[in-house]
Amino acid sequence: MAELLIIIGVSGLIICTLGLMHEAGSRGHSALFFLVPLASLGQVQQHWEEYRWWALGRVASLLTAAVGIALFLATGQSPLEQAPRQNLAGQAGQVLRGDNMASSTAFVTSEEAALLVVEGQGKALSGRLHGKKFRYNRVALIDGVLTASQGEGFLPELEVRILLGWDPKEITERRTMLVNPSDEGAPVVHLSWKPDGQDYPETRIFAGGYRMELALAPLDTDQLSGSMVLVMPDSFKSYLVGDFTAYSNHLRYRNGVVDLHFDHDDTLAYVAEDYLATQFPEGVLESVQAEHVQLRRAEGSGQVMSRVVLTNGAVEQRHVRLEKSEVGWAVVPGSMETRVITEPREGSATLISPVFEKAAPEPAQSLPPVEKTFPELVAYVDRNVLLETHSGRQLDGVLRRVSGDRLWLVMNVGSGNVERSVSAEELKSLTLSTGQRIDLLSEGEADNEAGVVYESESPVIQSEQPGSRVGEPVEEISARLKELRALVGKSVTITASDVATRTGILQAVSDDHLTLSVAVGAGNIEYFYDMNSIQKVEAAR
Repeated sequence: MAELLIIIGVSGLIICTLGLMHEAGSRGHSALFFLVPLASLGQVQQHWEEYRWWALGRVASLLTAAVGIALFLATGQSPLEQAPRQNLAGQAGQVLRGDNMASSTAFVTSEEAALLVVEGQGKALSGRLHGKKFRYNRVALIDGVLTASQGEGFLPELEVRILLGWDPKEITERRTMLVNPSDEGAPVVHLSWKPDGQDYPETRIFAGGYRMELALAPLDTDQLSGSMVLVMPDSFKSYLVGDFTAYSNHLRYRNGVVDLHFDHDDTLAYVAEDYLATQFPEGVLESVQAEHVQLRRAEGSGQVMSRVVLTNGAVEQRHVRLEKSEVGWAVVPGSMETRVITEPREGSATLISPVFEKAAPEPAQSLPPVEKTFPELVAYVDRNVLLETHSGRQLDGVLRRVSGDRLWLVMNVGSGNVERSVSAEELKSLTLSTGQRIDLLSEGEADNEAGVVYESESPVIQSEQPGSRVGEPVEEISARLKELRALVGKSVTITASDVATRTGILQAVSDDHLTLSVAVGAGNIEYFYDMNSIQKVEAAR
């Protein structure tokens, strides 16, 4: 407030003085009198009507500046000095305080500090920060900053950050650092604490004046073992001493186990890498590294793209989808997609994904077909199957999942895999790799033999049925269905009301809807069209 009053007063004084000089010059009076204090008093009195507003403004500006200077003097500071540091503690939000070169204190080199250091050596990192006892919950070295914090919340209760500038990947052997109070160019240290009754921490910055002995050595993947002695030059006699394990990622641990509920890109990468490591036989996988992570926190889902290197020289790019459940983040079964970047070396062992092999005619004839309902197909999950639809299409691959009225099949396409879904209405039969054929029964077919209605057995379609259009003759509808079924398996363009025109492969045609498969990336997306909404179906050229 004091600074603002001084600025307003000085600015007003300058403006009013220039106004008086301009007014005097325009009336033929001497303008120099207004530059000397009180020298222009007589001239203003003689020509009060012309100068009164400018004169009153200059007096008001002088009074405003005088009040600002008085406020500064009341706080015990010179107007040229910066704002008092003790006032910063009362501001809202995080507070930063520090010096370019903090002066050391007697405690840094005292016998008391030496005894505290000896007492804490060989134990877990602990000490005293800003007058409060400290015992670390997490130490991390990320982006060159070594952070030791206490507290499980998003904002720690106590924390020390040392701006080392070290890359954890470059620490391949024991590395040490010794800092004395008089050293110049020492790493900057941030000491943060959360005052009682406040939600945000305050931070004091030290650019020197402290004593530190730090040692870091590689321990495991994304882990470093370390020991530290840190004695701070603050009035609270802050210090840290002891051993610790530092992490170079943002994973959270509970009782030594990774917390899979923590929403962070590193958590998803960890889950994906752990899952991919279980998808290969022992000795086949050389390395797996997550390259891109997409986290959709609001939806509780995400996607990870990983680079997989095999011992046979092959390099693959694998995508997996993840969802958050009661047990934390987990990979969605059957969601993995694979793209081969580098083929395996010639003559080396090759990993072959499960592919359906057609059974010989003799075993197939020796096994009579069996009948199953659609939900009973879950017994054949993760087995090689050959699916046959009512439209005559055959799809071979690995049955991954059966849910509701749809099943999902993983098929080999080129050098990768594509996941394809088939509805219960489309499915006619399923053949196992042993040659055993399984015919699909509808829900009411177990009690009576009313099976799937084929085109040759199609009943008379009434105008009230969902697949018919009001006012169209039955013969016209049947003719249209025959025309559409003749296009099954071909590339067509469909125009429907309130839907964008799409081009793809016509998969199936039923009485009330048809299915269009559109290629997207390395896979396909199926679209379902109601017969009443379709305006035009044309064979693509």
